[in-house]
Amino acid sequence: MNWSPVPPAVAAVVAVAISVTRRIPPIILESSIGLSGPGAISLYTLGGRFVAFALVYGLLLGVAYRVGRRGDDALDVGGTTLATGAVGGIAYLVGTGAVLLWIGPDQGVIVALGALGSAVAVGVELAVVAFAGLALGRSGISG
Repeated sequence: MNWSPVPPAVAAVVAVAISVTRRIPPIILESSIGLSGPGAISLYTLGGRFVAFALVYGLLLGVAYRVGRRGDDALDVGGTTLATGAVGGIAYLVGTGAVLLWIGPDQGVIVALGALGSAVAVGVELAVVAFAGLALGRSGISG
């Protein structure tokens, strides 16, 4: 099994960034950042969603595509995809836990279950994107 560690490493960075950008409103409300107007939280939230989109579908897809292009026939796409999803999900969970502890340790069970479910969803999303990039790179389609 010859899997590449590059997409999982990129997925870890992307997942931590997503875990922060998904919790921008509580971060802003709990910090000492002054809001310039009523639409500031919406603007920050939409900016965070754009950053998350660019990281997932720009950075991760591009890195997976490059790994697929330079990878030989011995590259284990399944192993790389599985590692990317697992590392991404764990990194998201750690990032979310850090944000929730910073916001306040009195979060309930529902918040913890929601964070766990989100971590699984982000891990699956990152695995699918990595698989798509690897498959596109291995197909020989130049784009």
